[in-house]
Amino acid sequence: FALSHDRLPRGAAPGGMAGSHPAAFLLENPTKLYRDCLRLADFLAKKQGFPREALRAQVTAPWRRNQHETDPETIMRQREAAVRGLSNYMMYEASKGAMDGAPTFVSEDGEAGDKDEGGK
Repeated sequence: FALSHDRLPRGAAPGGMAGSHPAAFLLENPTKLYRDCLRLADFLAKKQGFPREALRAQVTAPWRRNQHETDPETIMRQREAAVRGLSNYMMYEASKGAMDGAPTFVSEDGEAGDKDEGGK
């Protein structure tokens, strides 16, 4: 008994391309990956005072340049590179907080806390 393509478990790739990858949900949903990259660009622009459009242009350029790519392996490598960019920033922020002795993730109101508990 085999699963058809439309009945694969969520995040599983046909042929196993990204099924075992930790960020398979992003690799299999390029629209979400693209939007997450744009959100990070917006966040960095606000946090570091860079022009928002300049950072967004840096994110958008490779996506537009490769929009007609048809080789599945090349597409997967490019998606993995985008995921690495997101995760590298997350690791950078986490390590920076650990080095400072500050909480890793702080809510917008400035209080550290569990996300599910609303920071309280």
